[in-house]
Amino acid sequence: MPELPEVETVRSQLEQTIKGAIIKDVVVNFSGRLNLPAKKFVQLLKGKKILAVERRAKLLIFKLSGGFSILAHLKMSGKFLVVGCKGGLRVVKGGKEGLRGVKGVGKHTHVIFKFSGGKELHWNDVRKFGFLKLVDGAGLKKYLDEQNYGPEPLDNNFTWAKMARRLRLAPKKKIKPRLLDQTCIAGIGNIYATEALWSAKINPKIPIGKISDEKMKFLHHAIVNVLKKSIAARGTSADSYVDAFGEQGEFEKQLKVYGREGKPCRLCKTILKREKIGGRGTAWCPKCQK
Repeated sequence: MPELPEVETVRSQLEQTIKGAIIKDVVVNFSGRLNLPAKKFVQLLKGKKILAVERRAKLLIFKLSGGFSILAHLKMSGKFLVVGCKGGLRVVKGGKEGLRGVKGVGKHTHVIFKFSGGKELHWNDVRKFGFLKLVDGAGLKKYLDEQNYGPEPLDNNFTWAKMARRLRLAPKKKIKPRLLDQTCIAGIGNIYATEALWSAKINPKIPIGKISDEKMKFLHHAIVNVLKKSIAARGTSADSYVDAFGEQGEFEKQLKVYGREGKPCRLCKTILKREKIGGRGTAWCPKCQK
C-alpha cells in the first residue's frame, strides 16, 4: 500500500497540475467504490473548481468549490494518472492509455475527470480496494473524526517527546505494529517503519516500554529522515506504485532492509532475517537490532 511519501508525491503533483481547473465532465466506468450513485456523483461534480489537493495520513483530499471535497484512498493498487500534460500519459489510437512502464492500465480506469483546458485525471485501481467519496463540509469532518488519525510525522510540532508520549500509551505493545497504527502516528506503513527501526537500531519486536528516551530520539530522527528522503525520490515503487505522471519512484534504490531479507546487512554484513510481526512481514538485522 502506498504510504505517506507516495501519497504526498501524488498530492504535490496533482496540486501543481490540476489546481484551479474546472471539472467539465466525469465518466464513471465502475461505480462500485464510490459513495454515491454514478449519476448523482457526476451531477454534483460538474462545474466544480479544484481549489486545493491536500493529504491527511494516506488519504488524499480534493477541496472543491461549493464546499465539497473528494476523499480518495489509494489502498493497494489505486492510481491517479494525469492525461494531457507534459510528462504524463499520452492518448494513443483506440482511446487506450500509453503509460511508460505500465501495461494494461486503460481497462482498469474506473473514473475519468475531464477538466477545462483539455487535461484529464484518471482513477485506476486493479484490485478495487481504493475508494472515492464525495462529501460536503460536515461529511469531511465526520469522516476524519471517525478515522481518529494521529499526528503527522512531518509537521513541525512532531517532536521526539510527542512521539514518545503517543507510543508509550501502549507500553506492552511491540514497537513495529504500534508504528503502523494510524491512530498513533499518521502515514507510516510497513516500508518506512522497517527502515526507520533499522536506522535507529531498534528491534522491531521490543515492547515500547523498554525503549529509552535516547532510543526514542534516534527513532524520531530516523522516521523524519527516511520520509523526507523518500519524498525527494518520489516514493518507493516496491509493488505497483507509480506517481501521477506514470513514473516509478526511485527510493527503492536506497532501501536498507525492506525487501532485502536473506541478503547481508548494509552496515554489518550479517544476513537479514524476516518474520511476521503483528501480521506484517518484517526484515531486520539480528546484530544491529538486538
